[in-house]
Amino acid sequence: MFERNSSSGRFPRIPTAVVVTALCAVVAALIGAAGYAMTREKAPSAQQGPAVPAPMKRINVLDWNICGEAGGQRGQRGFCPNRNRPDLTVAEIKAMVSERHADVVTLQEVCGGAPGSHLALLEAALEPGWTVLRARGTRPDGASECRGSLTGELGVAVAVRGKIVSSTEGNTLTDDPAENYGQVSPLLCVDVEGWSHRICTIHLLPSSDKRGADQAARIAERISPDGKPYVLTGDFNRSSKSPELVPLTSTLTECKLLTQEEQTTHHSWDAKAGKHVYRTLDHIFVSREQNGTKASLSGCGIDRSRMDTTPNEEDMPPNGKSDHAPVYATVRINR
Repeated sequence: MFERNSSSGRFPRIPTAVVVTALCAVVAALIGAAGYAMTREKAPSAQQGPAVPAPMKRINVLDWNICGEAGGQRGQRGFCPNRNRPDLTVAEIKAMVSERHADVVTLQEVCGGAPGSHLALLEAALEPGWTVLRARGTRPDGASECRGSLTGELGVAVAVRGKIVSSTEGNTLTDDPAENYGQVSPLLCVDVEGWSHRICTIHLLPSSDKRGADQAARIAERISPDGKPYVLTGDFNRSSKSPELVPLTSTLTECKLLTQEEQTTHHSWDAKAGKHVYRTLDHIFVSREQNGTKASLSGCGIDRSRMDTTPNEEDMPPNGKSDHAPVYATVRINR
């Protein structure tokens, strides 16, 4: 405040420059306060509605032929360690999902479509947010029922940590019954909400079957008619270097680890020769991006701790859960 002049009874004259400066300061303070008030009012509205999740950059993929429908007794062809205990097999899958932080699980020789089947138990065991889908297959005799005490039908399955928005399945064998003998070998593919890549799985015919090359060519034609990039997993019953797979795999990427012959994923016992037989049959492939960019794979591996490597002889306890080892890899998506 300015002091009053006692001699004249008037206020002293204030220079114009001082008045202007003071007024500017007051206006600036008011504008700043108003801006702060506006900021305070807008802040809550900016937080309304759900937060937009960051795009997924990588998915962890796990593939396993669980030999869940193979049948057979110890010492006989087709023996499977956990054949009559789907609960034990599902417990192994759940444990691997946790160990590998899996976002995708693909399975072959799996029973589903009935209470107590592998897939019914798996759906109950997985955390909320997972979706499971299966495709029915048949044996060479045309039958699809899982044998013995097992329930459901055999086939392949895909489980994803997300919402499946569309799917396709179809027989990869010729449509001519005279040639396919009524057998169904399905290719199952799913599109997941928010994912740039389609997820597919297959169980190819044995390498001794001459229809294998035609089957691989059919898969290549049908797997992505819209050009969407995809991940293809499964039991191919062959090395990825097999000439029969060239029509399918020539443009795909696979982890180098799984292309090495010593990195085996399957064990069998040749009782007549009395020797072990190891082969690399299980693979995880990724297609190129729509712009032609080569796929990115990392963190590949083979979990041999779950593969039975003992001789298939009576009174010989198995040391694994399946004759196949699970394979896994990390795939980069949504570039």
